[in-house]
Amino acid sequence: MKKLTLIAALLMTMLAFTSCGKDDYRMFVGTWGVEKIIYENYNTDYAGNPIQGSMETETYVYDPTDIDNGIQLVFKKDKTGEMRDNDIDSLPRVVDGDTIYIQCSDTTLVYPFTYSYDKDEAILYMNMSYARTYMMSISDLTDDSFVYKNNYGMDEDNRVYFETAYMKRLSATPSKSASRQKAKHPLKPGSFLGGR
Repeated sequence: MKKLTLIAALLMTMLAFTSCGKDDYRMFVGTWGVEKIIYENYNTDYAGNPIQGSMETETYVYDPTDIDNGIQLVFKKDKTGEMRDNDIDSLPRVVDGDTIYIQCSDTTLVYPFTYSYDKDEAILYMNMSYARTYMMSISDLTDDSFVYKNNYGMDEDNRVYFETAYMKRLSATPSKSASRQKAKHPLKPGSFLGGR
């Protein structure tokens, strides 16, 4: 069953890359900074609707122009890019079954990705170098900003997890330099920006 699921996911990703409009992705080319990330999770009723009393929300606010404490996405014309995470101050690692945190101040973690955009469906597909594909619903897309919503999980209690990020264009051309970090960083396994 796992092999069938993996094959279906790979076929869907290949279809997404081949079915997207020829130049739709070009609207993302450049450097973007994260302004705000909202993580929300809630239980669902039998129809899949949110149960309001179970809603939990966390919000992280960033200065998108701050290359020392922010997160930037660099989209290149060849449909490749990098996530530059300057916001990490520690990395979780499992040692002998226990999670430990390694301090790593003034660090920029760079994660390469490939991407495509389906304008008709308003879905941004991002394939990260660590073999994870994200399907992000895009809204409010302008030349200067966009919002994406990413459903990054559901647990055994039918609790669903969403990540919503508000992005601001920093430059119409991909930047070439990365820098440092130092702010509070979300740790949300499975999410795009907080999943490491």
